[in-house]
Amino acid sequence: MFDAITDALQKRTDLLGWTLRHITRRGSQLYAVPGAIEAVRDVTEERYVIDVLRDTTVPGREPSAGAGNITLLPGADIAAASIDAAIDSASLHAGLVRNPPYGLPAPSSLPDVPLLDEALCRDMAGALTRAHQELAGAVRSETGVRMTAAELFAEEKSVRLRNSRGIDASQRDTSLEVEWVLLARNGGRSGGDQHEVEAFVEMQRRRLADLNLQEVVAERSGWARDLLAAQAPPQHAGAVILAGSALAEFMATGVIQTLGSAAAKFSKSSTWEVGESIFRGPVRGDPLTVWANRQAAYGVASDRFDAEGIPSQRLLLIDNNRLAAFSAGQRYAEYLHLPATGEFGVIEVAPGRTGAADLRQGDHVEIAAFSAFEADDVTGDFACEIRLGYAVTGGRRVPFKGGQLIGNYLHALADATWSRETGFHGIYLGPTAVRFETLTVAP
Repeated sequence: MFDAITDALQKRTDLLGWTLRHITRRGSQLYAVPGAIEAVRDVTEERYVIDVLRDTTVPGREPSAGAGNITLLPGADIAAASIDAAIDSASLHAGLVRNPPYGLPAPSSLPDVPLLDEALCRDMAGALTRAHQELAGAVRSETGVRMTAAELFAEEKSVRLRNSRGIDASQRDTSLEVEWVLLARNGGRSGGDQHEVEAFVEMQRRRLADLNLQEVVAERSGWARDLLAAQAPPQHAGAVILAGSALAEFMATGVIQTLGSAAAKFSKSSTWEVGESIFRGPVRGDPLTVWANRQAAYGVASDRFDAEGIPSQRLLLIDNNRLAAFSAGQRYAEYLHLPATGEFGVIEVAPGRTGAADLRQGDHVEIAAFSAFEADDVTGDFACEIRLGYAVTGGRRVPFKGGQLIGNYLHALADATWSRETGFHGIYLGPTAVRFETLTVAP
């Protein structure tokens, strides 16, 4: 069917260009309840995605082009007429769009990027069962907590991409999603009140070895127990530390990804300029260097090529506080006369020079987990609910829950000290901890 769709697209004279992707997925899903695996099931999916580009210039007006797409599902009964009808539909949608003209990427060499867990591919259901056993065993070894539910998903995805300029490329990758709920409980004895809290854990990786279940269970079990003793949030203005998954969530929120994109620059929502500082005020902390890295080994957002067929790269985005490049797809690369770099990928941050233990000296607040961290992609302002934090005063570390972390994303990065230790969290690669000197925690 891939060749049949290609033949149909090549016959079209109304298109400026086209891209065809054949996407197949096969996976396993495991659902567990306390003490048992409830179900394991296998899933498959196959589809063909057609993207078309056509001339939409109106006589007497500036040249324009439009894009449209459609998805076809496989089947032996798919006739040539059905393929033509699908392309007609995509072309019709493209005809309603009037953007400045642009083209499609040309063939280029593709890097070898580690994306596939071979052991996972060989036996997905068995791998998930063993991972669940490890997870359950790790939870049983912890005191005061139990696991109430768990879901584990594994998938192998294959993509073949062909376009009208001659690209014909393939890639395979694996992905893992693991979710579980921990319940911590105290009280309920000798007439005392019973108190319990739940802690939800969610992880995304490409291979089993990067789950580190024993380590994560120990950390999150400690958090769940601390939530039982958590106090009301403090009123705090000053040093705030983020580490581990909370730091990864902070860095992946989308501010740098948006302001560093050619699309935002073209729309004038980004005021950043190549060669100039990304900060509008004084920088008191460590210099910031960031890569948009689609070549990070087993990164959740890594690939050999993106949906347009643009090869992956490790793009130096910010160099010592100054914008070094914009992340650009083909369309906005042509509009702004920039190299096409493709999708953003994993956000990578250069390590600092300070040990993580030294960052934790003195009074501060450390955020272990957010309910969800979100910041305005353009202004960088945020006010996010804290799931669990620690107020450290005079060497005493007191857990608290609730309240909000308030500040501005770029202002925080301009007054940050990064750890020299680094870690990998699927979507984030870089220092394991950062200390921001001027953030606010409000009850």
